[in-house]
Amino acid sequence: MSQLQPLLREYRILLAGRGVDSMEKTGESYKPEALVTYEADLELHPYTTFWGTTGLALGRMGAFSYTHSRLHKSVTVGRFTSIAKSMSVMGARHPHEWASTSPVFYNQQLLAQTYSEDRGVTLNAAKFGYKPGKITIGNDVWIGEKVTLGHGITIGDGAVIASNSVVTKDVAPYTVVGGLPARVIRERFASETVQALQASAWWELGPEDLTHCDVRSPDLFAAQVLRGREQGDFQPLATKPLTAGVIAEHLQATA
Repeated sequence: MSQLQPLLREYRILLAGRGVDSMEKTGESYKPEALVTYEADLELHPYTTFWGTTGLALGRMGAFSYTHSRLHKSVTVGRFTSIAKSMSVMGARHPHEWASTSPVFYNQQLLAQTYSEDRGVTLNAAKFGYKPGKITIGNDVWIGEKVTLGHGITIGDGAVIASNSVVTKDVAPYTVVGGLPARVIRERFASETVQALQASAWWELGPEDLTHCDVRSPDLFAAQVLRGREQGDFQPLATKPLTAGVIAEHLQATA
């Protein structure tokens, strides 16, 4: 952690916790020797926040998003998204359509290998080609506490996932879902409003423009953003992500 802190400050990535009251103190609530993990395809944008100890697993997340949950390696998060505590991803799929769901028949690891060696026998392994899919969480999504996500799903922009839900299928933009399994509760807005918000793609802009639009009225907000973009007053906010390559260069330079 101590080696990464200068880089986190530079890239404006906040690891928030007790005593952290400024970006300069990012990660100070962690032990200096704490090990931070990340994937080879890491893309972590500035102005993101990891609460508690979730920063021990850096993930792919867009600007102005925050998480109270550790991000699974399969998850990618857009901008302005809010993730509450205890979000998790389902475990590996088992072949329930076979005669047995036991990994002894297809995924023979240490215990099966030990059995084979102890008995002097050869085990046959059936081919099970299942691979967990990537999970995409869009922009301006709100995920409540204790939500479980299925592999390979996409949660559309503006969606809301109720607490304690199990999401097994794609969630359409601006839809509120909940339950086990999660089902549509209602649409957030009328279809015309949703179309206007999606057309505005407001999450591509910076807060210096967005906060001058009337967020209390979705229709007016979308219209103001669209007008600002059409007139050239609002320009997309470009951000440079922290990547595994940048981290490797930094660690090498500071070794």
